[in-house]
Amino acid sequence: MHEDTELLVKAIEGLQQESNHFKDYIFPIASALFTSLLGAGIAYLTLRHQEGVQIEKDKLETSNKWTFQVEGARATLIAIKGNYYGQLSDIPLQRFGSIPSILFHAESIAENYQNLSFIVPSADEKKERSKWSQIPRIRAMISNYNYLLKLWQKRNEMNEQFKIQILKSLGNKAYANLSLTDVIAACGQAQIVVLIDLNERVIKLTDDLIIELDSFLSEFPVYAKTKVQVKRLKKYGSIVTYSNNGNEKLLELLERSPEVDFKSVEQLFGEPADEIKKRHTTGYEN
Repeated sequence: MHEDTELLVKAIEGLQQESNHFKDYIFPIASALFTSLLGAGIAYLTLRHQEGVQIEKDKLETSNKWTFQVEGARATLIAIKGNYYGQLSDIPLQRFGSIPSILFHAESIAENYQNLSFIVPSADEKKERSKWSQIPRIRAMISNYNYLLKLWQKRNEMNEQFKIQILKSLGNKAYANLSLTDVIAACGQAQIVVLIDLNERVIKLTDDLIIELDSFLSEFPVYAKTKVQVKRLKKYGSIVTYSNNGNEKLLELLERSPEVDFKSVEQLFGEPADEIKKRHTTGYEN
């Protein structure tokens, strides 16, 4: 019986595995460390992906925000031009008399260009650069638009003052029948020079900016799309684009107004017509 018990004890001891330090100590630690690193890696990649998507969302929202703002600016100027489109000759005084005081409500566009940095081409880009990759050009367009709104408001004020002076001096004589001599007699030479000068500035800059704003709407979204990874934003939205196809009225208003002839007011201004015209350049002629 004693021998049987001893054999049983030896058999049980034989079933016990030998101690393994790697298995008992190193492997559990390594496994836990690997799991932690894997979790951290997945979390990091997920965060990077979310950040990347958010960056693309910000680009898309910035692009659409500028497109909506510029479309609103173009609509404002088109509405203003619609009050005198097709009524202008090349005679400065007639042009002033043909444009009424135009009531409009439009706010200046906030000049904040920081979020547009994504459109600037990198140094290694060899593609032909779009003119709308230039933030200074966008800044000039917006600054000129804000400035033009103030010019139209000033023109309205001066037009109302002019009408009051004409009524006091000449009664209800229609603008169409006013001669330059009549107007000078009623308002004075200096004031007429300022009125004609301001009138031609708003006509010219309105034409130029409508065309510039329309160019932005046609070309900027197309260019912005090349700078945004739109495939990552399928469930979020898309870049807004515009087209003038089929809008005949809009296409008509994109045409420039008849060019003014300053020869009839050379004596009034005291300078040659070419010099007067040169002072009315806006930089958008080419």
